[in-house]
Amino acid sequence: MDNNNLNNISNDLYMLLLSLNKRVFNHEEMLKNCHLPPSHIKALFYLIHNGPRAISQIGNELSISKPNMTPIIDKLVSEGLINRFQDPKDRRIIRVEATESACQFLREQERKMKSRLLDKISPLSDDDLKELEDSIKRMQKILLKM
Repeated sequence: MDNNNLNNISNDLYMLLLSLNKRVFNHEEMLKNCHLPPSHIKALFYLIHNGPRAISQIGNELSISKPNMTPIIDKLVSEGLINRFQDPKDRRIIRVEATESACQFLREQERKMKSRLLDKISPLSDDDLKELEDSIKRMQKILLKM
């Protein structure tokens, strides 16, 4: 495929992501009833999906500076969403892990998001829903190859 076609696909995919962000995953709407800022949720999500990690590793992976990680971790510890502990192999390293409360919190956020998605797609016609379902399956198959 030539560069012109690749650029067109790239632009279309970018516009799709923007549209999804605006129409489907409106972050302001999702976070208005959440008591945690996006950076805190991002750190929680990371820990739940990657297991216990050193604080510096989380900051590096999420592009959050070390001075900004400290208040994020402190807040999550005070909320009972993560535990802080010393690395058993190197006591100089502080690690954190998600608590069961964090898992429950994120499951509830997921439930709310899925409910909002259901509200958004329910007015679609049966034909539109079938086309959306088929498109999502095709996109997932392709995206797994990237």
